[in-house]
Amino acid sequence: MKRLTVLLLFVLWVSAPLYATGQKGIVKGFVHDRSTNEVLEYATVMVYAQSDNSLVGGAITDMRGHFEVILDYGTYTFSIQFMGFKQRELKNVAVNRENVALGKIYLEPDVEMLDEVEVRAERSNMEMTLDRRVFNVGKDLTSTSNNAIELLENIPSVTVDVDGNVSLRGDEGVQILIDGKESGLVGMSTQDALNTLQADMVDRVEIITNPSVRYDAEGTAGIINIVLKKDKRRGFNGNVDLRVGHPWQAGISASANYRINKFNFFGNFSRNYRHHTNGSYVDTKYFDGEYADYAAGLIEPDKYSYQTTERTSLRDGHTFRAGAEYSFNEKSSLSFSAMLRFSNGHNNPLVQYFDSIPNMPMGYSTRQEDWYSSRPMQEYTLNYIKNFGGQGHTLKAEARYFSNHEDEWSAINEYVYGSTAMTDTLSRLSQGTDVRESMHNVQLTVDYERPVGRNGKFEAGAKYTDRTIAKTNLITQDETILRDFSYDFNYAERLGAAYLIYGNDYGRFSYQAGLRAEYTFVNPQLVDTLGIFEPTQTQNYLNFFPSGHINYKLSEQDQLQLSYTRRIRRPRYHQLNPFSSFNDNRNFRMGNPNLKPVFTDSYEVSYMHFGDKGSTSLTAYYRHSENTMRRYTWVDSLTEISYTKPLNFGTENSFGLEFTANLQLYKWWNINGNFNFFRSIVDGTIDGTDYRTDSYNIGGRFVSKFSFKPICDLQLTANFHGPHDEPLGHHDGEWWLDVAANRDVFHGQGTLTLSIRDLFQTRGHGGESWGYGFDQYSWNTWTHRTINLSLNYRINQQKKNRRQNGEQMMDESEFDE
Repeated sequence: MKRLTVLLLFVLWVSAPLYATGQKGIVKGFVHDRSTNEVLEYATVMVYAQSDNSLVGGAITDMRGHFEVILDYGTYTFSIQFMGFKQRELKNVAVNRENVALGKIYLEPDVEMLDEVEVRAERSNMEMTLDRRVFNVGKDLTSTSNNAIELLENIPSVTVDVDGNVSLRGDEGVQILIDGKESGLVGMSTQDALNTLQADMVDRVEIITNPSVRYDAEGTAGIINIVLKKDKRRGFNGNVDLRVGHPWQAGISASANYRINKFNFFGNFSRNYRHHTNGSYVDTKYFDGEYADYAAGLIEPDKYSYQTTERTSLRDGHTFRAGAEYSFNEKSSLSFSAMLRFSNGHNNPLVQYFDSIPNMPMGYSTRQEDWYSSRPMQEYTLNYIKNFGGQGHTLKAEARYFSNHEDEWSAINEYVYGSTAMTDTLSRLSQGTDVRESMHNVQLTVDYERPVGRNGKFEAGAKYTDRTIAKTNLITQDETILRDFSYDFNYAERLGAAYLIYGNDYGRFSYQAGLRAEYTFVNPQLVDTLGIFEPTQTQNYLNFFPSGHINYKLSEQDQLQLSYTRRIRRPRYHQLNPFSSFNDNRNFRMGNPNLKPVFTDSYEVSYMHFGDKGSTSLTAYYRHSENTMRRYTWVDSLTEISYTKPLNFGTENSFGLEFTANLQLYKWWNINGNFNFFRSIVDGTIDGTDYRTDSYNIGGRFVSKFSFKPICDLQLTANFHGPHDEPLGHHDGEWWLDVAANRDVFHGQGTLTLSIRDLFQTRGHGGESWGYGFDQYSWNTWTHRTINLSLNYRINQQKKNRRQNGEQMMDESEFDE
């Protein structure tokens, strides 16, 4: 907090002259949907001087539909715009006092969607608010036909490695939410779950690096919130998406919405089939001694191993989502939704091993696996919302249950040959795997908000989570059970949480402070095939997580924000699971049932500018983490088998600077992207040896979108991640380029999109790890260049966007109704 105090005093000092520039007032309001009375997030508010119609300010509504604009005393015209709604203008708004309240401002849904309406401008694919960055998926041409994993790969500051691990600003402690809640869609395996979630089901992705305590404290790097599409316009509307691509993939999805009187019904179906190939190689050198002596050239390798993996993967999945909402009146509603997913997979990896000693080949072997999986998921949600008399006075309660099941089985045949000609078989080995997993999750939440005084706001809430996971792992070799790899693993987690938040506004300043308490009980149990319990550690702890946010408006277009949060990263199930894969019998990835949580203190200072051409932000951040996790690799000197598992390593201090911009340079040209530079200092101990790594890293994403109406829209997306060091390892850098183009068809009711992912086939993850007796380099790719063609057809909808300076469509004298 001392750092925050110093920064706050600095802000007061540099901004003091601004108070003397003249009389100013703060204009506040709330934007609502007239048909549903619900708030409209990310609506655009533009302010024009009444005298000469010049643009003098603007704002974007927050999660409550609230906006604020600081203006000189005078008379103004307010223009409020939101996608799918009629533009509204409020004329002759007089600013003649310190605070001007416009109350509720209602927008009418544009249900006509006339074909002759000219398209002038469209919602940007990236928007910035005070506490998050928002990426509108429908406006990103390269996201078409992608699944959620590939979608996250194209989000600034987000990195996805070959194993599907998602990181934010270089930290893997990311909490992924669906519609603001933990969901069965990201159940036991994040990669497998998000691979089946098609991007056309997603409305937007929100990046929240320093969340307030209304969110779970889970996620040391922050939160990635995937918001699914919803539609609450009156009458019937929907859309259909068709997709086809190379390597062979195909899909269809359809969604529909019907609102009548007090009822709103919605549904979505998605079917996706994907066939792709990927590969990897591992180059290992073995020696007798310390790695430092090998690196210095004091000892030479006495054995070499080179292996390649070629994998063909098939995925076939269905997702059903349906629900209904009933509005008792304008102040309360009840909704129920259900989601079902059925996913099947078939992988056929071929691993080849080439062994040698200096100047002499030793042997050649192959390992072929035929692997199948079935992953059904179900989720049910009951939600109640009550709006009391005052604006922003609400009660929300939710009950959610979801379950995941994963059944996997495979047959493995390994052959050892005397030469690469594969004519002299020396031995043959047959193995089989049978893995059964199930997860059940119950969540109960309640959130309460109440205005306090003139500008204050009080929030409180509670949450209870009960999660149980059971796994049976059976590995056989020539019909004999391999007891070192067969076991039962049961995992129970119970979490109770409660939070309090208070916020207020004082002129140019606004602040919010909160405290969250979370009690955690974790009980992992590991039992071998003889019924013997292996040693594991039950964890039981109570923690408090404060957060604070301070905003200061330097001017109508410039804002400064300081924030602090304390976060936790609990070990995930796959990190605790003792065993994960068996297709490669020389390189095993293991879990660690005794992992402890990571705690992080995160500080940020952000400057944001909202101008005529768009918005920019510059953020400096610092994170301090205790018990940080790192993957540790070692080689058994007798078997020469490599094992990798996560360990609690030590402390990490990260310093970073991130620049983000979204600019509409011309009506036909939009650019957006970000650049992130950070330094990471890691200090830790493994097996009594101290390690320290001081690494620098850069990364970024640049998007350039061109509108060549009426021919097509064209988008180029470039991504890059720089190399960086880790304790006992190094990661290579990578870059890739995506390109996409779309065109409206069927008189504006459809959109045809062609996208090419990884145009130059440069995408891949490479890195080196080392330790006593070995040095290992590996390279992995997910898939080669992909080409997709998709068609989106809208029913009772029109690809229409708001005019930025259109005619007055509504001029009501009463703003608050």
